[in-house]
Amino acid sequence: MDARHRPAPSTDKESPIKILQHVSSEIREWEQAVTTVVLRIRQVGVLIDRLGPALDDLSELLDAAKQIAETAEGLAVSAKGIDQSAEIIARDAEKIAHALPAVERLGRLADRLPGGGRRSAAGR
Repeated sequence: MDARHRPAPSTDKESPIKILQHVSSEIREWEQAVTTVVLRIRQVGVLIDRLGPALDDLSELLDAAKQIAETAEGLAVSAKGIDQSAEIIARDAEKIAHALPAVERLGRLADRLPGGGRRSAAGR
C-alpha cells in the first residue's frame, strides 16, 4: 500500500516508537515526492527559458517568410512585364524579318549608284 491508502497508526495498539517510525517513513516518502516535484518545476523553468529564444527565432522566420512572399510577388509582376516585353520583341523581330529582304534590295541598289556602296569604300 502507498502512503495515501495506509490506515492511520493506532495509538492504542502501537508503541510510540513504532508510531514515530511510521510517521518518519511517511515523511521520507513525502520528501521524495516533493523533491521530484521541485525537479520537475526546475525542468519546466529551463524549458520556459528556452522557449523565449525559440519564439524569437520563430518570429524572425515569419518575418523572413513575409519578405520572401513580398519578393515573390514582385518577381511575378516583373515576370509578367518580361513576358509582355518578349511578346513585343517577337512581334518586332518578325516585322524586321519581313522587312529584311526589302532592306537588302535597297542596299544592292545603293551599291549600284555612282559613288555609292562598297566600291567607293574599297577604293579609298
